[in-house]
Parts: sequence; structure tokens; C-alpha cells
Amino acid sequence: MIKKNLAILVPVFLANSLFAKDINPFAVNNGYIPTKSEYSKELFRFNYDYPNEYKKPINRPWFKVRNNKPLTRKNAYDYILALKQYVAPSMKTFIINQDKWNKSKQKGWYSMLWAGESVPLTSWEGREAIYGTYTGQIQEASVYKDFGLTVPVRNYAAIYYDKIAAYTLYKIFKDCKKNTKECIPNIDNNEAQFEEGSIIIKAASASATPEQWPVLKDAAIWKIYRKPFNINGTIKSKEPKVMNTRVTIFDIIVKDSIAAPKTGWVFTTLVYDKDAKGETAWDRMVPLGAIWGNDPNINSVKNPKQKLKQTYINPNAPKFAKVTLGYGNRLSGPFDIAVKYDVKVDDKIVKKLRSSSCLSCHGTSSYVPYDSDMITFFYPVKNISSDGMWDMYIPGSKQWNQWFQNRWGDKPQSKQKDVIALDYSTFLEQALMNFAADYSHDNNLNNEEYFKKWRKYKREALRH
Repeated sequence: MIKKNLAILVPVFLANSLFAKDINPFAVNNGYIPTKSEYSKELFRFNYDYPNEYKKPINRPWFKVRNNKPLTRKNAYDYILALKQYVAPSMKTFIINQDKWNKSKQKGWYSMLWAGESVPLTSWEGREAIYGTYTGQIQEASVYKDFGLTVPVRNYAAIYYDKIAAYTLYKIFKDCKKNTKECIPNIDNNEAQFEEGSIIIKAASASATPEQWPVLKDAAIWKIYRKPFNINGTIKSKEPKVMNTRVTIFDIIVKDSIAAPKTGWVFTTLVYDKDAKGETAWDRMVPLGAIWGNDPNINSVKNPKQKLKQTYINPNAPKFAKVTLGYGNRLSGPFDIAVKYDVKVDDKIVKKLRSSSCLSCHGTSSYVPYDSDMITFFYPVKNISSDGMWDMYIPGSKQWNQWFQNRWGDKPQSKQKDVIALDYSTFLEQALMNFAADYSHDNNLNNEEYFKKWRKYKREALRH
């Protein structure tokens, strides 16, 4: 069944497909449901009833902070707090009261189609049933050795779109029909560009207990339903189980072209601080920082002491959260894996290399038709060898700096023909890949080779 955009979105490369399967774009979760004896409370609800019109926001708390001017390091802290204040009425419940959130209508917050089921062809593990979280990155205990972590830690992230951001999802998925499970995305006419005022939430919980990682003392608890993991990833042969995780980060991402005139986006991160004042774990989520540009004019290798102009880091944020700041201390949260270990640079092994930032990673988001080398990887990497060794571009070099430019969301980093930029949305990029995997299955394309590099990059990006 061929409709508009199908030929544009899905390339055809013949190889031996081993992992394809039929995928339900409307799936609530990955099919692993805890029994009542394992978990007897409400499960995650999937809201994809996206708004079909855009209403421009007015009188938002952060408007007063920026005062119709670009964001600066001086007012970034207040800007973050204004965002937190705005989302608090619903997000406080989401963070600290899991059962109440699942029972509520979750008014004004929406989730992504094509992200529920597991998709082996893309290595996507789907949405888990209790709280709708996704498997995240894995870090060695050594990353936080100075802060008491004694076991490898994995994060589990939940992602929500507000009404304005969800209008973009409506444009992309407006042709979807649940009764037939037909869901062909539209992205070739700027549908993937988010509207001004869009807010996207990403919160992540850690697998470690407070006994295993003392920084998590009294953090909010999320129960999730996942298979065990080791440092190499999910142990596929094991059965999922209900496990307690502790909420550690809370990202608020806003489309604000006045605050961020070079990129359109402000990425902010709150982190849990056990020593902060406040009655609840939500109160103790404090600003780590904000980033609204990649500071392309600051070469942090040649001028390491030069202060960034488009990143703010809270000097009073908990110290564990600063271990994983990115290149030149550009903003990157504790679970974002901006720091890579034991990589090769100019034929030499580097033990620790700050290699990314929130914007540099998300800025690679794109979809490239008709090309098996379709993605720009999240990091400035020349090659990843078969044994997992990363060969990085030289920090500060012309090639490296391509990852640290400021671009508007419709301008892809890649110069390849027909690249469609996805406005800093790595999650949308994943959803489109899942769609492509489904189309591959339905049309017997046998194009396993097309997905090999994607799976490799995804696997490597999830490791420390």
C-alpha cells in the first residue's frame, strides 16, 4: 500500500533480513505486562489524541525573565526556575506520585507513536508497561567512583510533549488510522518543525539504590518493568521484573527563538540534590544548567579558560552531576554520556574525553532517504571498530567543530542530498526508523544491511 511520502521515507537495499517483524504503531507498551501479583496498580496510559491546531503561547513565566531578549548566563538560572514553575502543577505529580499520575487524565501531555513495541531491526526495546519508560544509557560504577556508586547504573527515561509540541506530532501522524494500524509519517514539507513555545519533558530514573549510590537518598521512586542488564546491555534471555528506580534528572526543553535566536531551542536540566531544601523530591530537583547554543566561536581546546556564552552551569548544583558535562563543559546531564572513555584520538588512547553536549547530540537528528549511511552519529567519531574502539576526530579540529555549530532546526548537519532535518528531535528520528523497519517487513525488502549501522551506533551510544 503506497501513499504520499512512502517512497521518500524508506530506502531499498537488499540483504538478508533476520530481525524484521510486523509493528503496531499504536502499541501502548512492548507487550511485557506484569501480573497482578507482581504489580496491582494502574499501568501507563498512552495519549496520542494530538491537538489539531496551534495556539501561540502568551504570558509564560519565562517570558518575563528573558524580557524579549536572548538568554544570557546572568538570567539562565531564573529562566530554568520559571520553566519548572510552569510545569509543576502536573509534573510534580508525575515525578513523586506514580499511581496518581497513571490514574489521572494526564491532561495536556502526549506520547510518541511508533515507540511502544520493541523493534529488533532498530534495537529499540519499546515502552515498558508500568510507567511508559524507555531503556537508557549504561555507565560503569567508575564514572561516579568519587560519589559512592558501587554498581553499573542504567537510566530509564519517560518523554512527554505538551499541547503545542504535540501539534507537531499531529502534523506528522495526521494520516494514521488505528483500525487498520496504517500510520505513514509526513515529514517532507516541514511537518517535523516544532512550533514556537513547544515544551518537551524528559525525566529519567536510575537503577541504583541509595545504598549503591548515596546521592539518591530520599529520591522519588518509580516502579518499572524491565529485564535485567549488565554493562553490555539488556540480558535478553532473562524475564522482566518489577524494579524500583530513583528519579535523578528532569529535562525541560522549550522552543524559544527569542531566548535562542541561533538554534530556536533552550535545553535545561534539573538534577536531584539530596541536600537541597524542600519537603518533596520534586522540590529537591535543582537546576544543573541550560544551553541555547553550541558556542561555535569558542574553541575549548585552544582556549580552555574562555567562558562559554551559550551555556550556563549552576555553580551550586550537586558535584556528581558535573562529572558528565560535555565538550568544554557545555551542558550535558548525568545520563547523557557526553564523556567517552578509552577512545582513540590521533592514534593515541585517551582515557577520558568530553565529546558532546545536549545541542550537539540532538542537532544531528535527521532522516536521509535512499542511503544506508543515513545518519550523522551523535558524536564526532570517524569510525567505531569491530572491537568497539572509537576513533574520534581531533578535538577542536574543523571536523570536530561540525558537531558544535548553531543551526536552525530545519538545517541538517549532513550535506548529503535529500536530508530532512528533524528540529533537534532524536526521539522522532527513532520513531521514523521504527516505521522504516515496519515497512521493510510488510514489503519483504530484506534490507537488514540498511539497519546495521543504526543498530551499531545505538548500541554504542548507550554505553559509557
